[in-house]
Amino acid sequence: MYCRASGPIDPTTLVSAAALWAPSGSVVAGLAAARLHGERWYSPESVRREVDIYTLGPTHAPRGVRARRLRSALPGAQLHVCEGITVTSVARTAVDVARWEDDDERAIAKIDALCNRTQTDVSEVRSLASSLGGLHGLRRVRGLLRDADHRADSPRETRLRLILGGAELPVPIPQLIIYNEYGVKITVADFGYPEQRVAIFYDGEVHRRRSTWEHDARVNAELAELGWQVVRVTAQMLRNHATVIRQIQAALRRGQSAP
Repeated sequence: MYCRASGPIDPTTLVSAAALWAPSGSVVAGLAAARLHGERWYSPESVRREVDIYTLGPTHAPRGVRARRLRSALPGAQLHVCEGITVTSVARTAVDVARWEDDDERAIAKIDALCNRTQTDVSEVRSLASSLGGLHGLRRVRGLLRDADHRADSPRETRLRLILGGAELPVPIPQLIIYNEYGVKITVADFGYPEQRVAIFYDGEVHRRRSTWEHDARVNAELAELGWQVVRVTAQMLRNHATVIRQIQAALRRGQSAP
């Protein structure tokens, strides 16, 4: 494989190059497989450091490739072909990515990111994890999967969901679609409490753009007109869990007392 000497190498190209090196019967795994499945938050940086590849026998991997030896070939149900390259299936990739991540929150966020991008329900990952055996870290992953949700659009949304889950708050509805009195969709809240009419949004970098800011202002106005309480959370705010929880609790109280 040849690449231009100038400029960075695309992460997908790095995975393809590693696959070309890999011995027969090898399978691209981990975040390298996630990259070919379309994951965008964690895989680009990861594969620039290292590409995980399952191999059936001992091998001397070149720099930038981590060979993980299999005891036996993976069953066909745990395999998928992306762009002509054999990779682990979405469910098996999610299990492996979580096993190989030491931080619990990041492991859950990686599962969410992969499942969200591929529109894979986390129940499929749970089903596979319950059927597997003999893998290091599998028991821990089964526990983490209880807190995973494919509806999270970003790692920050995952973090916000975990913060809410750890607080003494009612369980919110993720990706809550809100309509006006005529049945026209106004917006999709990242999390919402329809009974109390509280809508929670995580505002990332994209919300600093003028066009997005104007859209958010219109949504805020329409929701306020319909009696909704709006809580917008930023990355800076996530550093103080207590403040975020207090603001949501206050919004819930206002919503409950509203006529």
